[in-house]
Amino acid sequence: NGNTTAFDVAMGIQKAIERKANVINLSLSGDTDAPYLRQMISAYRQQGVLFLAAAGNEPVVDPRFPAAYPEVIAVSAGNAQGQFAPYANHGAFVDLMLPGSGIVAYQGDLWRVNGTSTATAYASGAAGALWNPSIGAPANLEPILRKHFGIGP
Repeated sequence: NGNTTAFDVAMGIQKAIERKANVINLSLSGDTDAPYLRQMISAYRQQGVLFLAAAGNEPVVDPRFPAAYPEVIAVSAGNAQGQFAPYANHGAFVDLMLPGSGIVAYQGDLWRVNGTSTATAYASGAAGALWNPSIGAPANLEPILRKHFGIGP
């Protein structure tokens, strides 16, 4: 919810790691750097965990966290023309761009969802689908994701 703290996020990451997660989707963003969250993410990234985070939906270029941490792949949303969606953050910290819209089935109804969180879910799903033991740690997927969904040349 809108009142989630960086500590809550850290506790969620810890529980995911305890349950053997190796690709972690952080479909959330904020404007405050939390050093302990960054340290936690950095430590788990060194162990091969892949982190993907939403770049944010304010159409600004300012860094958003945790997406702006170098150990995290920052995901923004694109439109059908391959450009940033009008609501999507697009700063230099952004690494990937994937579709920002989708249809989700929930409690028997279909809902249209939009945002960089949606794009991050697509990126996380791609990482999960691409990973296999021959690749080694899931973090080794980063170059593959950048090749197919990366921003820039």
